[in-house]
Amino acid sequence: MNLRLMRPLAGLLLATVALTACATPQAAPAPATGGTAPDLNKPPKIDKVVFGITALQVESNKPHVACCTNQLQWQPMYDSLIGVLPDGKELQPQLATEWTLDADGRSFKFKLRPNIPFQHNFGNVTSADVLYTWETQRDETDTMSPQPANVTRQDIKGIEVLNDSEFILRAAAPNSGLLAAISQAEGIFPIRSKADGTSRPGPSMNDKPVAGTGPYQFVSRVQAQNIKFERMPGTHWRKTPDAKEFEFRFFKEASTMTAALLAKEIQLAGLPPDLVGQAEKSGAKLIAGKGLGLHTFVSFYGVWINKRLGAQETLNPDESATFVYPKSPLMDVRVRKALNKAINRDALNKAFLSGKGDPIYNEYFHPTRPGWNPDWERKFKDAYGYDVEAAKKLLADAGYGPSSPATITVQLRPYGYFPAVTDMNEAIAGYWRAIGIDVKMEQADTATFTAKSRALVYDSHAYVIPTSIRQWLGVGIYNSMLAGNRGGVQLPEIDATYGEIRTTLDNRKYEELWKKLGDTLYDQYASAPLFWVPSEVAVDPALIAGYDFPGSISSTYTHVEYITVAR
Repeated sequence: MNLRLMRPLAGLLLATVALTACATPQAAPAPATGGTAPDLNKPPKIDKVVFGITALQVESNKPHVACCTNQLQWQPMYDSLIGVLPDGKELQPQLATEWTLDADGRSFKFKLRPNIPFQHNFGNVTSADVLYTWETQRDETDTMSPQPANVTRQDIKGIEVLNDSEFILRAAAPNSGLLAAISQAEGIFPIRSKADGTSRPGPSMNDKPVAGTGPYQFVSRVQAQNIKFERMPGTHWRKTPDAKEFEFRFFKEASTMTAALLAKEIQLAGLPPDLVGQAEKSGAKLIAGKGLGLHTFVSFYGVWINKRLGAQETLNPDESATFVYPKSPLMDVRVRKALNKAINRDALNKAFLSGKGDPIYNEYFHPTRPGWNPDWERKFKDAYGYDVEAAKKLLADAGYGPSSPATITVQLRPYGYFPAVTDMNEAIAGYWRAIGIDVKMEQADTATFTAKSRALVYDSHAYVIPTSIRQWLGVGIYNSMLAGNRGGVQLPEIDATYGEIRTTLDNRKYEELWKKLGDTLYDQYASAPLFWVPSEVAVDPALIAGYDFPGSISSTYTHVEYITVAR
């Protein structure tokens, strides 16, 4: 289990944090515990490890143009200022050894770890590299994913270089989640080499990514096929990988990946829950992440506050209107409740997750996270539980029936790490048809969906989202305008409480505000919460002895330097 994943600044960050053990050189790679400990005195059976994953939605050599699961492609070659340990403990010193918060609540003074080299002989990390990384990510000419864009362009006001090893990061306002947002947990601020980045244009897909400091360095990429890395020369300051070479190999079909694992073409496979059992029966070993895993929910698109965020948005011409689409069926909380009560979550769990999913009682929330209210679990069956007749009555009370059904479009969007999402969307569409919803289905690739979403084209849409995003960024991306994004149900009362959460530095108030916001999200049926999905990897036990990874942070299959090869 993870510790609390999003601590307020007052409780955790006002004190200086230091970690010196990471700087100690290693004699040999430590064995991972997610398997059988090997005899490290013997040579490894293989020098190259190949990890199979499903094809990414976005491929790029610029880490700031994609987010979430797509960040996997860069994880082996970059470090962050603030890290996450393999066991899931977050907000741990990584490239930064210390940080303190000034009394203004906005200024963080960082101290960098000394003598950390960039790959390909681009010198050691300095404060100038941190400034370069920030300036690169706020380049308006790049099409950025919401998470990096919101943090780097809005939440960070500037970075002041004091000397090579110290700098001040200035937030635009007191911000309770900023450090977690720029940490390895969200993966949106990997530190890159200024010397490399300013020496050449790009990088395009035909170039190398800008050098980082991670345990592996980039070798090559074939788009839609693979990305290859090699171990950095010498001993890595943090963790020297066991394997000399590492490859992420992309598969369009999870069944093809399973066959490749069983044929020993790959040694690890990030399979969906409905296929890991098959691999296990055929001799593969399953290794689970240390954290909560992905969380899945149905997001409702169309409840937009009628205020402009971007020039591309089409707003309600009635400037006095509170919402862009006041006549959308999703505007009615009774409809959102009906959609929830129409879903047979137990059947979905068994059909698509082999019964391994843990129920989510309120999106973003968990007993280990701030603001948890046990009443949500206690009341869930009555409030959200499967009840077709109750769902039909709610629709009738809202004015919908056979002669005037509510129309909702379900988006069929593929997700690389969770191929079952398309089938889950279709199953949920079937549940909604059973209560009288006029369901339309729409295919959308990532580029089309993003363009339409930013233009506010979607007025009554829904789709299943699997994500590892935390509370602070999650609400900002899916339920509030304050972080500069549109997604999910956005209400003025959500914005009001979330605005307070973002700026409070008081522990007690922070907890109270998260509970208040959680109650609002719960009572307003702001989403259809589904399951925590365990992050499991199927491995060839003859060649892979272990793999320690959190499984609960952005891009899921991280910390590949902690893969231990069998001897």
